[in-house]
Amino acid sequence: MATLNLGETAEFWRVARRLYTVYAELDRTFELGMTPCAELEDTVDPPETEARERVLQWFEQIDAHVQVWQLRQLLQSTSLQNEENLRYLIVRHLEKPQKSEADKDKIDFLLVQYFAHSAPHGMAETALSEVARVLQPAMGKVVDGFPDWAPSLDDKLRKLNESNSLEELQNTGALQEVRELKLAVGDDYFQPGFLVAFTRFNFLARRAFFHAMHLDLHAIREAVNELERLGFATVDCRDAGLTESESLEQVRHVVHQWKTPFRAPYSGGSSFLQLILLRHALQRTLESARESVPAQVAAPVSLPEPVQATAVPAVPAKKQETAAQPEEEDILEAAAVSAPKPEPQSIPVAAAPVESIKIAEPDPTDLISRPAHSAGSESVAEAQAEEESYLARCVADIAEQLQGVPAKNSPAVSAIVLGGCKLLIATWEAQAFVQDDEMSKALQRTVAARTILHVCMERHKKNESTDLAAAMDIARAQVEEMKSHVEAAKEAKNIDAAVNLAATTKRLLSLIAEGEKAAG
Repeated sequence: MATLNLGETAEFWRVARRLYTVYAELDRTFELGMTPCAELEDTVDPPETEARERVLQWFEQIDAHVQVWQLRQLLQSTSLQNEENLRYLIVRHLEKPQKSEADKDKIDFLLVQYFAHSAPHGMAETALSEVARVLQPAMGKVVDGFPDWAPSLDDKLRKLNESNSLEELQNTGALQEVRELKLAVGDDYFQPGFLVAFTRFNFLARRAFFHAMHLDLHAIREAVNELERLGFATVDCRDAGLTESESLEQVRHVVHQWKTPFRAPYSGGSSFLQLILLRHALQRTLESARESVPAQVAAPVSLPEPVQATAVPAVPAKKQETAAQPEEEDILEAAAVSAPKPEPQSIPVAAAPVESIKIAEPDPTDLISRPAHSAGSESVAEAQAEEESYLARCVADIAEQLQGVPAKNSPAVSAIVLGGCKLLIATWEAQAFVQDDEMSKALQRTVAARTILHVCMERHKKNESTDLAAAMDIARAQVEEMKSHVEAAKEAKNIDAAVNLAATTKRLLSLIAEGEKAAG
């Protein structure tokens, strides 16, 4: 902000209020505990220099509390990520007289997001000069040259693009080498040519990391499918932080959770290590299985074709970035600047991402274990009252158990066990069970409805006594209720709540579609 016409009062306050919208939302979303800025809460622009100094001091104070993962999550999950906001945030951080390593990480992220957002749709190359042209409005300076070491980054990108897995990608050491280079250049990092070189690398490394991650996910799914063909129902996944006899279906659920947005800071790549270790565990089991069955029975896993070591793919920047889901962009951005280089034979066991929560078993006469009711067995009002009561008890059971779980410092999901079935709930859903506002209650009820439907579907598949029709009615009613909550959140401009409510509703709708097929 220091360079944005601070001598012109109107311009200063316009930019300050625009930035305040972002920072106030960061404070609200992550409960940073900041006192609101009185000058920016007021609708009148005070002309005094002292007032502007207080505003700048307030921004400095909240900047010290905001971490890059929080900035990433907010911008990628709300409508606050636009060209103007990104540009003002970049200028603000670049114009700080004293910059920390945390500021470097924020600038890394913001510049990559700005490039992805602003690059033309038809951009077919990512040459340094083209990246510089796109970034110039945000940097405010014309690039008159690039560092001598800039061409060497292409060698590192080539190594990343040759990788057929996250393990191979991390073992290249390329990511760590660039991280060390960024530390070594010191304050030269903030020169325009250096910023362009690092932004280009981060953007292209993100593509390579995304590709390697999907190769791992594909290999894991193929291994699960083959183990099922060989008659396996469980696998020892303790090294990956799961159980000694994890069901193959549960492994699929865990893999699916990689589509869930990260809700906490990255911790030395441990989240990515879990995926690496899970692939190792399945491969070991598969190799052992092949040794104990006839060769004709054990069909080989169809692993993805290796990535060719050609030039960096010339994918249009805008098209590439908008095609990726926000959570996938999160994974790639974090890895591009901070992924460690683990030793192949001594990878530490990642912290378990799933914590098993035992919930009291329901009475045998409850919904999930009773035969389907007939139309004449009870009135509609009685049926609705019974189902409402069961939903409320399920909410209470989940809440009681979640309250005993210690606070997590890393992104995770929680698992609940009901009716003999383990189910995963996302972090923001678990958080709703310790809050008491209307939207949190709506999330609680939707998670409970999904839990009930999932258990009834599992019992239906096993031809066990259950009332799938009643569970479907509960789920459909909850979807209708959630629609109104999503609209209310949008009207209140509570974008984060609207995103969470919509995501949870989508998961329930997906399960309803599966239930309709099962009942079909």
